[in-house]
Amino acid sequence: MKIRTTSLLTVLSFAILAACHKPNEEPSSTYPKQVTIVYRVSSSTADSLVSITYDNETDGQSTAENPHLPFSKSISKTVNKYDIITLGFFVNPAKPVKLEIIVNNQVVKAQNYSVPNAAMSYSFP
Repeated sequence: MKIRTTSLLTVLSFAILAACHKPNEEPSSTYPKQVTIVYRVSSSTADSLVSITYDNETDGQSTAENPHLPFSKSISKTVNKYDIITLGFFVNPAKPVKLEIIVNNQVVKAQNYSVPNAAMSYSFP
């Protein structure tokens, strides 16, 4: 009887531990990791902007001067958890502009603006 109770408690303990065990994170969510980032800027008007600024492959910022819309720039970079990337623009006078940040073919941030300059950022979870 005592062996049966001990066995039952052991089995229940393992069952509880197994139920509480978190599954392993997907390999794609481990850091650091290599990602492809696409910065996309568009507008309902066919003009150009004064400038577009974005984070580049070397953790610096790049600026495209007088870019025609739609604008798209693709980079590959290694990122760590909580790294932040940014995308911004400047235009005069103000007009509708849409900014998008795409990571590994998935839109992670998109925003529409109707101001002369704006920027947005994305933090890797």
